[in-house]
Amino acid sequence: MSEVSRRLLIQLSGLAAAMQAQEGGHDHGSHSSEFKRPARKEFFTNHEFATLEKLCDCILPADGVSPAASAAGAPEYIELLSSNNPKLAQIFRGGIAWLNAKCRSRCGVEFDAAPQKEQIALLEMIADRSKGGPEYAAGVEFFDWARKMTVDAFYTTPLGYKDVDYKGGKGMTTYSVPQAAIDQALRKANLK
Repeated sequence: MSEVSRRLLIQLSGLAAAMQAQEGGHDHGSHSSEFKRPARKEFFTNHEFATLEKLCDCILPADGVSPAASAAGAPEYIELLSSNNPKLAQIFRGGIAWLNAKCRSRCGVEFDAAPQKEQIALLEMIADRSKGGPEYAAGVEFFDWARKMTVDAFYTTPLGYKDVDYKGGKGMTTYSVPQAAIDQALRKANLK
């Protein structure tokens, strides 16, 4: 099995963002229905994907500024990366199975069918290594991956840019160094 390199993840992240931009039809400054979620790779089963959607939305729920992570295509992003990397596929397939089994034993239903209160309670057990104990170790490892990839997926889309009020990617005709930065540099160099 090959290691997931940082460079590969960055390249695939760029690919996902480029695919979204190429699809067109959305305004980079809006999170209304104008944003088009990317197409599913259909690597995960429908049930695995439904669980992943709920998980992503628990990690980054909708708020007054932005929609939930699934609206930005986070589950599709994770599915795309998993379909191209056997190690990642194993992490997510195994993690989703673990999450469903643990949820069944705690409240009698699988994660995607559980009340949100139960979903959050289970995720709180695996969000902090010190809370769950050894029987939660596999869930802790999975949740660490799921949390990072959900955040990466969300904040590399126009919806994520809007959430943090990202202003980059626009051409500038002039640039001037702020006077405070010049003054600080001169003080540090003992020139002022």
